[in-house]
Amino acid sequence: MQTKKKRKLTHYLCIMVMSTMAVTAWGQAKSVSGTVKDGKGDAVIGASVVIKGSSTGTITDVDGNFNLSIPASAKALVVSYIGMETLEVPITGKPMTITLKESSIALNEVVAIGYGVVKKRDLTGSVASVKADEIAKTSTSNAMQAMQARVPGLDVMQSSGQAGAGVRIQLRGNRSITASNSPLILVDGVEYGSTLDISPSDIESMEVLKDASSTAIYGTRGANGVIIITTKRGKSGATKVSVNSYLSFNSPTNVPKVMYGDKEVQRLVDKANYQADALSGKWGTSNLTPQNVLTESLADFTEYGIYQDKSYTNWLDIIMQNGLTKNVETSVSGGNEKTNFSLSLGGMFDEGLQKNDKQNRYNVKMSIDHKISKYFKTGASILYTYKDNDAASSSVYSQSLKMTSITHPYTADGTLIAAPNPRYAAHCNPLLDQIDGAYANNTESTRFFGSSYLEVTPIKNMVFKSNFAVDRSTSRNGQYIDFESVERYQSPHTSYISLGSNKSTGFTWDNTLNYNTNFGGSKHDLTTLIGQSLNQNVSESLNTYGSCGAEHYYTNLFYDVTKITTPTVKSTYVKQSMLSFFGRLNYKFNDKYLLTASLRADGSSTLADGHKWGYFPSTALAWRMNDESFLKDVKWLSNLKLRTSWGISGNAAVDPYSTLAALGYNPVYYYMGTSSIAGYLPSSLGNKDLKWETTQAYNFGVDFGFLNNRISGSIEYYTSHTSDLLYQKIAPASSVYPSVIANIGETKGHGIEVALNTLVVKNKNFSWDINWSYSSSTDKITKLTDGVTKNINGTIGQIVGQPVKIYYDYKSNGCWNVGEYANFLTDWQSRHQGQTIGYPSGYGTPGTLKLIDSNDDGKFDDNDKYIYNQSPKHIIGMNNNFTYKDFSLSVLVYARLGGYISYGMNSQLNYESANWGDIDYWTPTNVTAKFPSPGAPSAMFASYGSSLMYEKADYVKIKEINLSYSLPKKLLSNVGIERLKIYASLKNFITFSKIDNYDPERGGSIAFPLAKQVVVGLNLDF
Repeated sequence: MQTKKKRKLTHYLCIMVMSTMAVTAWGQAKSVSGTVKDGKGDAVIGASVVIKGSSTGTITDVDGNFNLSIPASAKALVVSYIGMETLEVPITGKPMTITLKESSIALNEVVAIGYGVVKKRDLTGSVASVKADEIAKTSTSNAMQAMQARVPGLDVMQSSGQAGAGVRIQLRGNRSITASNSPLILVDGVEYGSTLDISPSDIESMEVLKDASSTAIYGTRGANGVIIITTKRGKSGATKVSVNSYLSFNSPTNVPKVMYGDKEVQRLVDKANYQADALSGKWGTSNLTPQNVLTESLADFTEYGIYQDKSYTNWLDIIMQNGLTKNVETSVSGGNEKTNFSLSLGGMFDEGLQKNDKQNRYNVKMSIDHKISKYFKTGASILYTYKDNDAASSSVYSQSLKMTSITHPYTADGTLIAAPNPRYAAHCNPLLDQIDGAYANNTESTRFFGSSYLEVTPIKNMVFKSNFAVDRSTSRNGQYIDFESVERYQSPHTSYISLGSNKSTGFTWDNTLNYNTNFGGSKHDLTTLIGQSLNQNVSESLNTYGSCGAEHYYTNLFYDVTKITTPTVKSTYVKQSMLSFFGRLNYKFNDKYLLTASLRADGSSTLADGHKWGYFPSTALAWRMNDESFLKDVKWLSNLKLRTSWGISGNAAVDPYSTLAALGYNPVYYYMGTSSIAGYLPSSLGNKDLKWETTQAYNFGVDFGFLNNRISGSIEYYTSHTSDLLYQKIAPASSVYPSVIANIGETKGHGIEVALNTLVVKNKNFSWDINWSYSSSTDKITKLTDGVTKNINGTIGQIVGQPVKIYYDYKSNGCWNVGEYANFLTDWQSRHQGQTIGYPSGYGTPGTLKLIDSNDDGKFDDNDKYIYNQSPKHIIGMNNNFTYKDFSLSVLVYARLGGYISYGMNSQLNYESANWGDIDYWTPTNVTAKFPSPGAPSAMFASYGSSLMYEKADYVKIKEINLSYSLPKKLLSNVGIERLKIYASLKNFITFSKIDNYDPERGGSIAFPLAKQVVVGLNLDF
């Protein structure tokens, strides 16, 4: 009994002691209050105020004030806000006034590199970044356009304005002759491709790895540069909901003109006058009129009647339309110390510039990260995309360029005229495709792009990460082309059906081990990485196609392949795998001297035994000079770092099964007795000695900052040498093949890049900063095959000592005038006594092309051809940002100078009965014209007309003007909204070039114009 009483007494005493301790602890707790302001003295709303060493904290209110209960042991607060430097403040016991400074240069910003991240101040390679704010401004289906004019050395171009059209991307010039020069694009560390079907607001950053020391860690895929796209994930803190929505009103811009109305009539008159003059030999004396020339008619109209009442037809105006793009993106994210999550949904509905040209896209993105314990962390992410694309036929636009305007598309009772050109019955009406069901080209596709990871931290500063990713895509393409559609009206005048499906499944498994140590607080810092990667891709396709007679299948379209008379069925199966091992070492001494070294080994299934493995080393050095004692007192110097690097990277240019001889698709029948046996001819000769193209590159760079980084940037100079280029090697005469692909070519390149950030004005209410980018690159071929120095195919080819991408053709110098050739011939014969001129028959006829005989030998051959470099010499970007209180204005200017394009409109000289482009042609009274007379013989143009094609591709474009207004935070906080920004922008509205009514960014194509956009939208966070 006494024992029980003692136990009960002890129990009561324990409770009393614990209660006393709790009351004492509560009594010792205290509170701290204060105000957080920015450098202008304005309140910082929503700043994070956290007790150092804990997760306890609060955020500032609309006046920047905070009040926080803290334990007696608390010594300091950590105050942070996006875009400002994090500050640690001692607790004084008095109301605090805390001022946060803006981050003038993000040296502590983390940048994604291969298989890891690094602080910007510790970078040794050449890496450029585009962050979320700039990416979110993208109002096209491909967020890759956000990098245009913002990354030195990166050339981003769009040639078509069709809904869902892609972009061409190139980094630091050309290296390969026959293989791709496009960079490797990764999303969250996994290869994705250049068609980026991801909502822009889901992207955290885009990093561009440019030099070989940065890209060599990707081995055979890194020679053309690497773009690492990091998507957003959930962060610890309050749940955040974001909405990004806009409407884009799109209209065709810089549409090349064809001859219209009276101008086309005058061309027909000039043609008839020329032919009459040529017949009489009395140039300039014929005086025919439209009444003499416009003699054709159809049932409901006459040409001369249309001329009199001016009821011409503008075909481009009829087939083109203004489009509308609607985009909505929403996301929810948040988390705590253990688990973070994000979920986003997106929908884009893009109506093209032509009827039946549209794309709908839906996106779902989910991610979760969970900290199981201090040793284990896991997570997963999923990107799912569904697209439904209807593409208009390119034949409709090209047909509209050729159609005469002296006609009507419909009869008087509104019936469509199938062949409205009275001079050329084969010219069908471009509106035929607008008959419901006459043309369909639909692609429906899905893509599942997901990954999961496990992180293990067995000891401090050591992290093992295993990441497994799956990329599964499917697509179905169906095409129906009616026999009375534009594409098949003239020939073969039968309907056509095609139905195909594609499946691709890829997986990537990466395992990495990172370890960092400073050797117990010494001046030495070492980070090591070792890893292994395995990826495999399997793709399959099946396609059934063929003609189905002169029948309409407006309802069935492409869904019923049984309508095909004699179907052709083709299928493909491609499987390729790669196993890789890699390692990297980052060493830092005294936070000033930096060394990076890496090595990767790739083994590929596409290569034959003995050549499967390639090895790609790199090294880089950097010196943070401004941290040296002899520069400490240079107050105007904020940052100065010198960098140099070397590395070897590869181009995975060998297609699967290229090492094997292959048979063709089409059967060849052998008749043996009374039966025939199908066989197949070889289509290509394999080469078991094929290996990767490799690029060895050097990079020299300097990062700088002056006047507290009001002026900052970097300068890069690089050289590259690419060897083992895939190129056609001449096969022995005994071979049935004229050539075989082999590793024999070489190219070299060099260039300079400049990034410059300037803060021009900054005060309490107004700021103005300008971000500049500049790049210039040069490349050339240094070796072809077996002593061959020139290989030309038509007007393109390769010449040792010349740029990689060229046109090779004659150059014209206007047209011959009346009597001019006779004088030229007399002068030539006086210079070449006893020689005979060898120009083609008809050369020198008035109004025909006058070519430049550069060596004056009286004939036209390769010695007279000129080299037109396709690549630009200079690429310049300038991004102006103005802010005044809650208003912001940005103006993005882009210039691409140098290089030539082959301009399609310069070939729109249709000597038969089609319309011409709006060009300046020769007449007896217009003798300085560039283009020949419409009445002249067409033989010279047919043989040498390509000499007219080449135009200088210089252009300067005001790419984007964006005006935004952010509602005051004090006003928004009353309704629970953190941020609301409304904006309007003009995109692609102003282009200056030497080519009238054309945007040279299209590269010479005239198939489908680009769009100019008026965009209105809003960004909402709560």
